[in-house]
Amino acid sequence: MVTPASSLTHAWGDPPIVLRCGVPTPSGYSPTSVQTADVDGVRWFQQVGPTAVRWTAVRHGANVELVVPTSYDAQGGLLVELGAAIRASIS
Repeated sequence: MVTPASSLTHAWGDPPIVLRCGVPTPSGYSPTSVQTADVDGVRWFQQVGPTAVRWTAVRHGANVELVVPTSYDAQGGLLVELGAAIRASIS
């Protein structure tokens, strides 16, 4: 469960992976940053923390944030899975 409840936030897994829509552009983001990668047409900005990796899809319409605990392997697969939905719904 995500607190507070929001239609713009979803969580799943244990420990939870959290997806949020409409987040601000992350501090430190630059289109030329080395922490920026293009995955299937979606530009992601990566911020690595001690317990989680924060991936932000920087979009013109609305940014999307994915917070994945570091205990999960192969996080790039999540970016690929979400990319098509993000491309189709957010310019």
